[in-house]
Amino acid sequence: MLKRRDLLKGVSLAAGGALCAGPTWNTARGQTETQSLPRLATPIRALVRTDKGLRQPLQISLTNSADSGVAIIKLDGAEIDRRTVHKGVNNYEVYAPPSDTVRNSMVSVAIDGSQRRFEPVEIKPVRQMLVYVLPHSHHDLGYTDLQAKVEEKQMHNIKLGIDLARKTVDYPEGARFVWNLEVLWAADLYLQRRSPEEKAEFIEAVRKGWIALNGSYADELTGLCRPEELLQLFRYSARLGKQCGVHVNAAMMSDVPGFTWGAVTAFSQAGIRYFSAAPNFFDRIGNFMATWQDKPFWWVGPSGKDKVLFWVPWLGYAMSHIMKLGPDFVANYQDRVDDVQYPYDINYIRWSGHGDNAEPDPEISEFVRSWNKKASPFDEKTKGASRHSA
Repeated sequence: MLKRRDLLKGVSLAAGGALCAGPTWNTARGQTETQSLPRLATPIRALVRTDKGLRQPLQISLTNSADSGVAIIKLDGAEIDRRTVHKGVNNYEVYAPPSDTVRNSMVSVAIDGSQRRFEPVEIKPVRQMLVYVLPHSHHDLGYTDLQAKVEEKQMHNIKLGIDLARKTVDYPEGARFVWNLEVLWAADLYLQRRSPEEKAEFIEAVRKGWIALNGSYADELTGLCRPEELLQLFRYSARLGKQCGVHVNAAMMSDVPGFTWGAVTAFSQAGIRYFSAAPNFFDRIGNFMATWQDKPFWWVGPSGKDKVLFWVPWLGYAMSHIMKLGPDFVANYQDRVDDVQYPYDINYIRWSGHGDNAEPDPEISEFVRSWNKKASPFDEKTKGASRHSA
């Protein structure tokens, strides 16, 4: 099993999202593989603020063999950009009117009046969504490393999460880092073992919203729990929330392929209304992901009165194991919600670093800040991460 996970990590570093085998991904990744030259124009599924209003960018990659010249880019025969280009490879963006349907167009470039290239492009409409990115670390106790080492890793992750939140405190709302504690056993150990100063810093970080508490003590096989054990699973969150002065109303569990019906009763009695379930994406999950992925619903308990919002994010908790943040990620994400006809204008993804028990990923806030500054026409909002929010 460890060999399988090591292989996946290695491939993901080299190929980004290429491990996802759907037709959308094969098309997106295959566009450049059979061409000796880079594409002249690559549409970016974003809306950018310009002095002409919102525009849709095209990434231009233009090779000029002369010393310099004036390049004119046309889209379907209409000029959309004119500029001086230098000798060699020129990479830049040009902007076209937004498309509200899938449009097959032709891009052309002329340098100093000499026609150089024509290339077809498919321009897709931009899906305007608010996407929350939840940074966390999957707590995998004793499976990928010795338990004592995992305990130290996860306590260290809390410190790193606080440091990243402090570093990004002046970022725009939506890009400020929030460290989501998937489960609370590491927080319990942290408050038992760390210095009084570190304990006070942790509590203050929770009060500031830098650390988000989630309700479960561990990633539990709830089907093996007796009723009293289910209730105990969420007891510590109430105590810790009271100590920190916050109400814990959400829970996360990862790498678990199913949950007992009685968990809804335990959630409700603990004051938890929102449940992020994210199983292992790759195997040993039956049809769980195919059935419930990105299909949020109110799960009603045995009493008919208790309920919890049950929501499985795309790719479970493994998205960051096989993808990298960037414009390609945004485009492929939109392609995916189009493919499954996702009906809502709000969504969330998990970002659990690069493997189990991973450290907080500092790239999240940097990407979200950069993307939202350039490509988001929305008002800034957040819960720790993206239009993107971090």
